[in-house]
Amino acid sequence: MIEKLVIGTRSSNLAITQTNIVLEKLKEISPSTKFTIKKIKTKGDILLDKDLNKILDKGFFVNEIQGELVNESVDIAVHSLKDLPSENNNHLDSFTVTKRENPMDVLVLRKELKESKLKIIGTSSIRRKKQIQGIYKDAIVNNIRGNVETRLKKLDKCEYDGIILAAAGLKRLGLEERIYKYFDKDEMIPSAGQGAIAVECRKKDTTIISLLKRIQDDQTEICVKEERRFLKSVGGGCSSPDAVLCEVTGNNIEICGKIFNSEKNKYFTSKIVEPLKNHQNIGARLANNLKIKSNEKKATNIILTNEGNIEGFEGLNKVGFSTHHFPMIEIKPLDFRISNVDDFDYVLFTSKNGVKNFFRKMEVSNKTKFICLGQKTDSVLKSFGYKSSYVAKRNYAKYVSEELIENKLIFGKKVLLIQGKIAKDDLLTNLKDFCKIKRLNVYNTEPLKHLNDDLAELIYQSQNYVVFTSPSAFDSFANLYSPKKIKIISIGKTTTKHIADSGFECLLTSKMQSYEGISESIIKHFKLK
Repeated sequence: MIEKLVIGTRSSNLAITQTNIVLEKLKEISPSTKFTIKKIKTKGDILLDKDLNKILDKGFFVNEIQGELVNESVDIAVHSLKDLPSENNNHLDSFTVTKRENPMDVLVLRKELKESKLKIIGTSSIRRKKQIQGIYKDAIVNNIRGNVETRLKKLDKCEYDGIILAAAGLKRLGLEERIYKYFDKDEMIPSAGQGAIAVECRKKDTTIISLLKRIQDDQTEICVKEERRFLKSVGGGCSSPDAVLCEVTGNNIEICGKIFNSEKNKYFTSKIVEPLKNHQNIGARLANNLKIKSNEKKATNIILTNEGNIEGFEGLNKVGFSTHHFPMIEIKPLDFRISNVDDFDYVLFTSKNGVKNFFRKMEVSNKTKFICLGQKTDSVLKSFGYKSSYVAKRNYAKYVSEELIENKLIFGKKVLLIQGKIAKDDLLTNLKDFCKIKRLNVYNTEPLKHLNDDLAELIYQSQNYVVFTSPSAFDSFANLYSPKKIKIISIGKTTTKHIADSGFECLLTSKMQSYEGISESIIKHFKLK
């Protein structure tokens, strides 16, 4: 028996409505459980001025919720399935619950407007935009953001003549009367998982998983799994122009999809119909058929192994690379103690993880002065409301030491050096003759212990380049996979030397030790603009 469950969700009316649908089903099978809903703001809810099609982060609407789930501040999370990235999360299980609502897209017109007068259409989806341009060739398609109610208000204020929305959202919100037209599959194919509700929970919570699976709809689960296999196989995400719909009709399963060839500026469409018993991997099969049909050049894969976000790598996608994020390490906080930070003249941060984990436990006075290695570290310090007295230009022990010795900022001063447990003592050794320096470890870097099937499959394909931003990320990768199967790209000299000492050669070493610097080095290496 489960005494209580905290459900995490976005705060929009649609998200809460969908959560209540799940909640009512759970109450039917577990009436003694106490349920609580926790509303969580995601980047997608906050950054309403951003164009979704220019956002690299595939978890734009779910990352914050997943974070609370991993940190155990919520027990399960409810999402629109189409918002979930197709890549698996190592800590979480996701699957559909309840029967899928109508998955199709619909046209909503401004009141009293005729379809023949449709001139300005609003949508935030590149998939909808590309398909709608083939239906209403003379119409202008403009970007629109906001929840369903906000978009309808913009429509009624005459900012648009019509907008494209999901039928499922309107129906769940009781706004079905606003639908002017349902698009059929020949006109517009929806996004993978549209109309389905997904739940996530921690893989270790087997009792919760058993409970959630009791409210699954088997046919919905089969169909959306194959749609997501399709999307994963073509390399798309929730902001991709690719589209797919899988349906069960009688004893058959039918999947139709389309992928967009940007070079030819056109869609290629295909479908497969099979007996339902043959549904396994029908999505991947359709994707492969369409890739052959479109004859689209396969993008070179860049595999990113850093912990945390991948802001700074956006430029790679813009020039045709296909980026894949598989973190090789996890950052775990350490229990540390320091009697009085005010005893030190400077606190020296060597990484953004040092900043985050230091302030997890410590409070400092306004007189505390800070030195940061690199702009990324400085940026995280600013997010805590503090300003650096000095930002070292290069995050490499030898050069940092030379900078600090040359400017004499810390000569004779007391310095608290904040680092991770596995960091070498190079910086401490280089500076101890010039200042009174003490090292404090505030976090540990732990390697992943389990093979990721998606990454294992990817690295055995051709044209794979793997970016390592630390020696520990390389060690974790080498322990699970074969570095002989890849081309290695390094963030800087320390990582390159470690890789060389391990018996492997780097194809490329970035001159600037930043994600932007790596991206620039890769682009220059391949002579792309």
